[in-house]
Amino acid sequence: MGEKRAHASESESDSESDKQLTHTDSESNRQLTHTDSEEDGSDNDSMGSNEIVNVDFEFFDPQPIDFHAMKRMFEGSFGDDSDQFNTSALVDLILSQPSIGSTVKMDDDSDPYAFMTALSTRRDSEPIKQVCEYLVRKAGPKAQTLSELLDKHHVGLLFSERVINMPPQVVVPMLRMLMTELEKEDGFDFEYFVLVCSMYSEVPADDSAKACEMDVFVHAEEEFIEEFAHITFDFKFTRLKRVAEARNTFADAGLAPSRRCLVIHRSKIDAILARLEDVLEL
Repeated sequence: MGEKRAHASESESDSESDKQLTHTDSESNRQLTHTDSEEDGSDNDSMGSNEIVNVDFEFFDPQPIDFHAMKRMFEGSFGDDSDQFNTSALVDLILSQPSIGSTVKMDDDSDPYAFMTALSTRRDSEPIKQVCEYLVRKAGPKAQTLSELLDKHHVGLLFSERVINMPPQVVVPMLRMLMTELEKEDGFDFEYFVLVCSMYSEVPADDSAKACEMDVFVHAEEEFIEEFAHITFDFKFTRLKRVAEARNTFADAGLAPSRRCLVIHRSKIDAILARLEDVLEL
């Protein structure tokens, strides 16, 4: 357990410029450098407009100290239906396999800003069963197809979560490292992966039958991962506790949280990595 052989550095400037990122990958080192510059609009900044703040991130194995932060991200992943799962038990399962998956942190003792891992659907575990049964219920016309796939194939539940201001470029090295780890360990020979993507869907402001068709991925990279999905389906929360965002501001529509489930064959992972490297300019 502990720190992985990877490094991320993020720099922020008060002057406006484009995001830049360089990524090198070798057997001995993976390095990610991110520069994010943004104009703050202040006219009386005594420090000037080119102040640089460097923030270094490292990749770590999942550790017990990460429990609460990972639990919060898990609950965000399942949204208003998170109380239907034992999220504490799910995090415990992740921590029980520390050689699988990664977290992104500033140092060993800080909270993770992102994590990625995979859990086997063949584990004799109540929380795994809860997630699988929930997804089958939400699959609608594709419920039988999904149920048969879960029964007949070795499937990994792929979890990829990060805080909103963590750049999507961290996904590529995390996914690459995860695939390497799965190949090295026994019991992780997945044929398929299931990824639940956080979405916002446009809804009518007055709950009318008026059609709204805009869907937005919370994590931008998942739009490109979807291109390689074997099965996809959308679903809404069983218990939607929040009024659609901005309904009281816009006359025609608001945005309501939803989810899109992607089932991805293992053979597509290399193509996904190449696609993400291309769109993220790595």
